[in-house]
Amino acid sequence: MTVLMLSSYLMPVSAQKAQFTGKIIGLNKNSHVNLLDVAHPNDLVPIQVGADGSFRFELDADEPLTRYVYIDNPKSGFKFYAEKGMKADMQVELKKDVMQGQEYTRCDVTYTGDYKDAFDFLTEGEFFEHAQNPVLQKYMGKANSFGEFREYFRYKLDQLEGKLMIIKNPVFRKWMKDDYEQKFRRALGWYTECGSRADSTLTAWMETLDRNGNADEAATYISFYKKFMVPEGQDQSLTLFKNINSLINNQQIVSSIADSEIEEVIKNAPENITQVFEAYRALIPNRTVPANIQALYDHYKNLVPSAKAADFDMYDMKGKRVMLSDLKGKAVYIDCWATWCGPCKMETPHMAKLYEHYKNNKKIMLVSISLDAKTKPWIAMLNKDKPGWPQYIVKNDFNSTLCTNYNIDAIPRFMMFDSEGRIVSLNAPRPSNPDIISWIDSHLK
Repeated sequence: MTVLMLSSYLMPVSAQKAQFTGKIIGLNKNSHVNLLDVAHPNDLVPIQVGADGSFRFELDADEPLTRYVYIDNPKSGFKFYAEKGMKADMQVELKKDVMQGQEYTRCDVTYTGDYKDAFDFLTEGEFFEHAQNPVLQKYMGKANSFGEFREYFRYKLDQLEGKLMIIKNPVFRKWMKDDYEQKFRRALGWYTECGSRADSTLTAWMETLDRNGNADEAATYISFYKKFMVPEGQDQSLTLFKNINSLINNQQIVSSIADSEIEEVIKNAPENITQVFEAYRALIPNRTVPANIQALYDHYKNLVPSAKAADFDMYDMKGKRVMLSDLKGKAVYIDCWATWCGPCKMETPHMAKLYEHYKNNKKIMLVSISLDAKTKPWIAMLNKDKPGWPQYIVKNDFNSTLCTNYNIDAIPRFMMFDSEGRIVSLNAPRPSNPDIISWIDSHLK
């Protein structure tokens, strides 16, 4: 097993540091064990692990913090809490398990020492998402006001914060509540995604955001502006690029938002891609377009609606290769998904309804393409659910010809091609969209 060293491992023990010991049973040969800060996922800090799986490390924790022990072989990990001067021992056993037909490795941790109730609280998954997800499920695509959305969100968050009362450590309780409240403020911006109208309450809240000093709040405001403030019939991105300098004074934030916006526009390959790209270039005079954005534009300007589709390969459950071009003769509505993708699976029942609507229509076929890295969980789910429409999988998941040709780096993703193998849309409406049938019908010949 490769032995890696945490910088503090050989330092003298300090009463001011959080001190941890433990042992990991079940590591594979050449495993690497690291500390991960979720806020900085690329900054892995290695932990020295002995031949028997034992470890010891210290953390500077002048302010309370959480870290994640990340094990790469087999992939697994767990979250823990750290506070100045604490001591704890974590005995870890790696065990194989199955969830939704897919194998994974879980960490069974026996924790002893300071603040065990805080560790248990985190282990049991009392995360902010437990308040946020029910809110989004309740209001996504529904007619509601911002006030209703915020009130229900506040109710779910109060329930979550109420569970903190069982924690004995007042520092942990306050720290978690502060963290929840910060995330709550940011998450209210989700109303832009699921809300249906802008009222004075929403507008007033948006005006409280620091769009010149906080990049996240600026992005929230811009999402609101695009959806609710751009007049109907105007191109949202063009209007944004013309007005963003009057909305935000911080040029660094303007550049960041503009870069993110143009990337999304380019990947959608709209008919006016060149016009929008020129508006983006003119936004900040004398600024060179980042090389990755220029390359993206050079690729996608040839993939606008009515352009010939870039071909790609996919495989059925028996391993037979099928090309997109083989489906020529019918329009094709494509669902890109994976068994591990929650939002993808939320679309599956809607995809089934869409299939029932079009299954006897000779002008169109519906296709689902899995981006799973392995076929086993994909086949297991298909055998369980038995979908009626064609199912395929690509090789090399996000490095497949499908993903490289169409720069797919996130799912779910829906696309549509016409009967002659030309592009209709690289970012088609989802099956759950209430207007999906009328949208598809408008593109059938």
